[in-house]
Amino acid sequence: MDLNRLFLFMVVVSVLLVLARSLRAPAAMPWIAALVVLAITAIGYFAAPRAAGWISLIAWIVILFLPAIVSRRKARLQTFRPAHGASRAPRLTPVVTALIIINALMFLIEIWQGGSTNPETLHRLGELEPAAVWVDREYWRLLTALFLHYGWLHLAFNLYALSIIGPGLERAIGGLRFTACYLIAGLGSSAGVVALRVVHLTKAEQLVGASGCVMGIVGAWAGFLLRHRDAPLAGKRLQNILIIVAIQTAFDLSTPQVSMGAHLSGLITGFVVGLAVAPRRLL
Repeated sequence: MDLNRLFLFMVVVSVLLVLARSLRAPAAMPWIAALVVLAITAIGYFAAPRAAGWISLIAWIVILFLPAIVSRRKARLQTFRPAHGASRAPRLTPVVTALIIINALMFLIEIWQGGSTNPETLHRLGELEPAAVWVDREYWRLLTALFLHYGWLHLAFNLYALSIIGPGLERAIGGLRFTACYLIAGLGSSAGVVALRVVHLTKAEQLVGASGCVMGIVGAWAGFLLRHRDAPLAGKRLQNILIIVAIQTAFDLSTPQVSMGAHLSGLITGFVVGLAVAPRRLL
């Protein structure tokens, strides 16, 4: 995985999102800091393209990310005063926490068995191999591949995304429905890759990772909000989901190592499941 290219992409998208949101509330958004980061990124891209991603990441952390964290922390301290003996609700939810732990444990097993980037180890533990599924009928790989990851960065990205978008949906539809969305979307993602490989629409030979499940959660959010589009903030949340899908699609197109087929299959499956399992009334 080309980290320089990945960081460059992430920083540019993040800055553009900040600038887009600042059009609605210019006084509340750090648009000046975003422009500074964008300028540094542009200079780094033309002056040192092989290190531009790292340069832009450092600028983003120092100029945009850390000040935003400090500002939000101060705002929360000023506005939130818990009553005596009261405690804040935990950020993570039970199923999301369990999934994070399972993925982390599987990653430790990968390391113990020979390394998370070792092809033989991933094959033995159950990576998705379309030929093995289609020809040898090793259908269990459709599931096991969802809990394996190629390197710590791959794991960190997927678990971070799950921790951000997962808890809200779990609270909205319940743990059982959330688990169904996660697993069915993941299986749909794996099955989609196999089908696309059989008809020669993808060249994927070995795949691992929970990104299909995560995109399934995004799709389930879309299905849930579409069914409850009259709920408060539903329209805004749907717009945010469309932004996430657009970013993920652009990232897939710019990164050959990522399977867009897996992500789109998971997204579509999650959307259908989200429509099906969404309660008629909000929980």
